[in-house]
Amino acid sequence: MPVATPRPTAGARPTGLAAPLPIPVRGTDGEATIPTGPLGRLLTVWLPPLLAAVSWTVGLLASDALGFRHLILWALVPTLATLLLRVGLTRRARVHGAGESGLVALFAVHQALLVLAVALNPLACIYAFVGYLDAPRFLAGRAIPVSVGVTALICAFGQTGGTAGVAAAPALFVMLVLVNVLLSLGMMHLDKEREREMLTREAAVRELTEAYRENSALHEELVRRARERGVAEERTRLAREIHDTVAQGLVGVIRQLEAVPQEGLDDSARRRMRTAEQAARESLVDARRAVEALAPQQLEGEDPLESLAELVARWSRTHRIVATFDADAAPSPLPHPHAVVRVTQEAMANAARHARAGALEIVLEGEPDALVLRIRDDGRGFDPAEAAARGRGHGIPGMRSRIREIGGTLDVDSAPGEGTLLTARIPR
Repeated sequence: MPVATPRPTAGARPTGLAAPLPIPVRGTDGEATIPTGPLGRLLTVWLPPLLAAVSWTVGLLASDALGFRHLILWALVPTLATLLLRVGLTRRARVHGAGESGLVALFAVHQALLVLAVALNPLACIYAFVGYLDAPRFLAGRAIPVSVGVTALICAFGQTGGTAGVAAAPALFVMLVLVNVLLSLGMMHLDKEREREMLTREAAVRELTEAYRENSALHEELVRRARERGVAEERTRLAREIHDTVAQGLVGVIRQLEAVPQEGLDDSARRRMRTAEQAARESLVDARRAVEALAPQQLEGEDPLESLAELVARWSRTHRIVATFDADAAPSPLPHPHAVVRVTQEAMANAARHARAGALEIVLEGEPDALVLRIRDDGRGFDPAEAAARGRGHGIPGMRSRIREIGGTLDVDSAPGEGTLLTARIPR
């Protein structure tokens, strides 16, 4: 006999009620799910008493023709008892969950009363179909297919005509039992396959969701790093531009003012010259402070050698210049790491901007009382004396000043067409 079946609601796990013979679907906690929503409430709350009333009414109308008129009133007793027992089953299932031992025992009593009702009124098999809905609600594990089989047996018992029908046509009873059992097992298998496919799809969706989440996080991280790198490179570029234009121009102005002969100038002119030179020096200090502030901080919370190696590698990739970094003989801890980084940054900037170098070699070595930093490029070189006389120098005065501030020295060895070698000795 057909049973009304709901369609799964969107976003919910299938409950197996989409098939004529429902089977349980395991929830995430291992318990069978219970139909929800208006249609689920109709199937679990209102359908059983409706089928019980229909089965007894139809039995009453057909009792004379089928010969069980004297038993139809007695059939009300087990039928009403099963309805009352369903109330207790539903409440206990809400408290303890499907598969609880007391719930299984009560359900067994319910099935026994159902057998008695069918024996008294064979048309109670109409009501017996609720067993297919009840199995996943109240039972768990292997008890579910057993209950489905018992329900199929009860339905076949009623379809044969009850006790008298089984006695009169046992072969028909056996055949109906086989048909009901095979149909129920077949529908259970199909529903399990559907459940397995659903679980596979859900697992795939979870994997895709997790992959999407990881990709989104990776994308955000890449965007963040790219933004940070862009900011750092722009700050470096601005610092270099300020150094190579404003700062170097101010150095040139100071050198020219220092070179003006003082003889022949009146006091007013000398004062103005001194004022201009002082203003230029103050502006040079401010420009160097701006360069220092704009330059990216490479050493915060990191190992200086690792930071320096990363800085060299990044510079090499950015400017497409082969750069090697050798710090195997460097002392630990590294003395004055910020000065080492700043001098290296300036030397690399000069190599990229002025020297037109194709290769750069950076070596850090330790001496008993000093750290030696050697930076060699194969660029076009220059005449240090001539550059100093012209007030230029490719940032070398700034590097020399920085090294001098920490008590070190900076030597420059270069000639046109022969590259440049910078050697900084930094006290330990």
